Amino acid sequence: MKNYKKISLALLVFAAGLTSCTKQDGIYTENGSVGIIELADLPSRTSSTAYAVATKSFDAATSIDFPVTINYTGVDGAPEDVNLVLAFDDAAVATMSSSYTVLPTSLYTVPSYNVTIPKGSKTATFHLTLNTAAFDFTKTYALGIKIKSASSGTISSNYGTGVFLIVAKNKYDGVYTVTASSAMVDNTSATLVGYYPMTQELRTTGATSVVEYDGYLYANNYYHPIKSGTSTSAYGNFAPIFTMDADGNVTSVTNYYGQGTNSSVRAARLNPAGVNKFTVSGNTKVLEVSYIMTQSGADRTFFYEKWTYTKAR
Repeated sequence: MKNYKKISLALLVFAAGLTSCTKQDGIYTENGSVGIIELADLPSRTSSTAYAVATKSFDAATSIDFPVTINYTGVDGAPEDVNLVLAFDDAAVATMSSSYTVLPTSLYTVPSYNVTIPKGSKTATFHLTLNTAAFDFTKTYALGIKIKSASSGTISSNYGTGVFLIVAKNKYDGVYTVTASSAMVDNTSATLVGYYPMTQELRTTGATSVVEYDGYLYANNYYHPIKSGTSTSAYGNFAPIFTMDADGNVTSVTNYYGQGTNSSVRAARLNPAGVNKFTVSGNTKVLEVSYIMTQSGADRTFFYEKWTYTKAR
């Protein structure tokens, strides 16, 4: 009998342990009637990370909807209407990074901080209206959003608060296939040649400007990949910023790392002898651009490129 009692007690302890673990399982866990309430748009996080961080990208516009989904875990949905109050948490933003700027209240409005998960349902949506057209593109904006209170259920300790990076994108922003209209020429080295075709990103830096970002070939950073013999390489302290006018003409090309102010003394300039135009035809976007990388004031490398849009980033 004693052995049976010991086994039964061990099973009870094991079952209790399972119950306590499932209460804060990963996001979207289907755990029956436990009723954990969480921000559904967050990625999974580790225990060493204070808050989950999600990036939300929006076109630059004076009024654009930013929906935040709240999730109620469980197979059957909420057993009754669950009334929620949402709030902002600036401290969460500061905790995650000193490089983040809390989104100023002048750049968004909130119709209501109160949302309801209806009986039998599993989600509700908290809405913000953003004025992304007025964003300062040099800043990394973020909002800490938290579920402040719930009329029933349990607010998740893991995903009840999250940080949302809010990125505004102009119409040139995206992922592109880059090809050469003519061969790249480096006046100082014949072994340095172009790396084409290649996949690169253009990331918004202003209302009408974008910078090249390489997350595919050389490094996850602002670089322009090239070939050094048969090896993949890149010019240090160099990534072109393209600026367009209202008609799509490329009006300038500058260096992301400064115009000759970096340690490599590199800058960029438009080559007016080539084609310099951003055209849109239906769903097709194409940037044709000719530019020069200078070093110590002298023309060094000549680029003749065609960027064809493939998808949003």
